[in-house]
Amino acid sequence: MSSLEPKRAIGPPHTLQSAVAVVAPRHTGPVPGTLLVALDSLSSPLLVPTRLLTWGLVALGVTALCWWPFLHGVATSVGRLEQATARIAEGQFATTVGITRDDELGRLAESVEQMAGRLDQLVVGQKRFLSDTAHELRSPLGHMRVALELLKRQFDGAEQRHLADLEEDVAAMSQLTDDLLTLAKADLGTRALDLAPVSVADGVARAVERENRPDVTINVDVPPDARVRADRDLFIRAIANLLRNAVRYAGEFGPVSVGAEVTADTVDVVVADQGPGVPADALERLLTPFYRHDQSRDRRSGGVGLGLSIVQKAVERCGGTVQCKNLVPNGLEVRLTWQRAV
Repeated sequence: MSSLEPKRAIGPPHTLQSAVAVVAPRHTGPVPGTLLVALDSLSSPLLVPTRLLTWGLVALGVTALCWWPFLHGVATSVGRLEQATARIAEGQFATTVGITRDDELGRLAESVEQMAGRLDQLVVGQKRFLSDTAHELRSPLGHMRVALELLKRQFDGAEQRHLADLEEDVAAMSQLTDDLLTLAKADLGTRALDLAPVSVADGVARAVERENRPDVTINVDVPPDARVRADRDLFIRAIANLLRNAVRYAGEFGPVSVGAEVTADTVDVVVADQGPGVPADALERLLTPFYRHDQSRDRRSGGVGLGLSIVQKAVERCGGTVQCKNLVPNGLEVRLTWQRAV
């Protein structure tokens, strides 16, 4: 055997045990050189941070894989809860969350569904109460109007003036009960609607005939062939209520205009006036029942705040939408979007 002799050592003397040595044989002959690596070099301190980082990344990956299904399920459930509560806030009380879990999120979803069901019962009960009350009031109010007509034939002079005031109050109560009954029926959907093609020009003409006044100008610009898919009575009622509001609140400022814009799928009926408009923060509440943005108005000067609510319910029952906006420099525009009839 030939002895081997170190030719070069890598590293300082005190780490020679962990060094890499390159040696060559001392004897002559065709024996190739040999590279010797110390086995304990793998435990070099330089390799420790890399090994820890590798194992840390592996542990992090395993943890993520284990927790991902749970975190994904929680995020999905929270998203469904958020969507459900948003629909409930819009008045869609028949909303279901659709979460089947045995933890706190599952119990929360069950509570939300129970709350929505309870709200639905309360709102439907309130609407039925309004409908029944308005229906029951119609008969006595009718009798009162007949009695007033008989009294007017028996009295004259000052008595006639008092009877006229009483007749005006009875007429206002009759209008209120009719509005309440219309609103309740539209909310409850007690009558099955027969949506059919309705002539926009004919419906607008009927509405103008109902609400026209000698001291107010109503300009109509509607294509004669425009037709919408709607219930005819609800269509006329919606246009008439808009005209009544415009004539009452803005008729003194200028003409009221009624137009129609026809697209491939829809027909927009637009009623606009030249009045002062409404405050910007009141636009979103204009369609709320019993809302009056000017609280100084009483029943005689401003109604009870049901006109635009009835408009919205009538249009929505027919599958349409209502939008309100202020015009520049002044005026209010209400746009009713209906499905176009072929």
